Amino acid sequence: MFKDAYRRGEEFSQRLASFKRPLYLMAHHDDEMPTAGLLQRLGPETRVVWVTNSDGLYFESDMQPAAYGEVRKLEGLRSVGMVGIPKQQTRCLDFSEVEIYRRLSELYSGKSSIEDLRPFFGRIREAVRKVVLEIEPDAVFTLAWQGGQPEHDLTHFFCARALDDLERRTGRRAAFFQLPAYEYTILVAMRFNPLYRGVRIRLRLDARELDNKLKMVAAYPSQVRLFGDFKKLFRYLVGPLGLLSGGPTSADEFMAIEEFGPVPEIDYTRKPHRLDYLSYMFDDFEGVPVTFSRSVLPVVRAFL
Repeated sequence: MFKDAYRRGEEFSQRLASFKRPLYLMAHHDDEMPTAGLLQRLGPETRVVWVTNSDGLYFESDMQPAAYGEVRKLEGLRSVGMVGIPKQQTRCLDFSEVEIYRRLSELYSGKSSIEDLRPFFGRIREAVRKVVLEIEPDAVFTLAWQGGQPEHDLTHFFCARALDDLERRTGRRAAFFQLPAYEYTILVAMRFNPLYRGVRIRLRLDARELDNKLKMVAAYPSQVRLFGDFKKLFRYLVGPLGLLSGGPTSADEFMAIEEFGPVPEIDYTRKPHRLDYLSYMFDDFEGVPVTFSRSVLPVVRAFL
């Protein structure tokens, strides 16, 4: 399976020059990290758009959400700037993670209905649509639909809808790729899960690309804890499995391999995992759970 994935990676690399207007559409600043090597290969003409201001973990700092979001936005600009993507090639749609989670929790609890919240989510849907129609990308790379994080899935869904609009306007379908981030908390990180049946593409980064990727990671000091959690996972689980299977045995070796794939036909009304509990595990807003069936699915149905 992985041999074929690496072969597809070689074939994909030969296609890169054909993409004239690639777009990276991310939910948060740092979502580009798992495939920072791919971003480098796409080149400095790539547009990078972040949907949120990434203020969601403000409570881990001594700042209020707006101030924390400004820090995260500057980190994102420094990160992509390290691989030659200038500020004018980036955009932040500036939706608050905190306010998105607040609404998702209200849907779960029944405090608000989707009819109440349709205008709020409609603004996100329209902002994504507007930027896609403006850029007219010929290749789009967004987060995988995988039930790991609700804003990742909503970004993917609104991106898919915007590409439908673009095709109706231009008569051309942009190449559409999804980039796995994590699921089952972070147990499956930067890869599709073992049960994934879609097409996998794998790239093996060279030393320069990996060095640049690690520098991009270092541009996010606010995310030290999250990166630390990944290193712990690798030390205690992924590394030992690598010794047994012949796979990566260090975090750097793991980071030097990137996985993504074309977006298959997806029924967005179906749960990403058979059990609702396995999507957005332990996710909540101020103690109120956020789930696929009661939080994200109503939004999907409202905008299909």
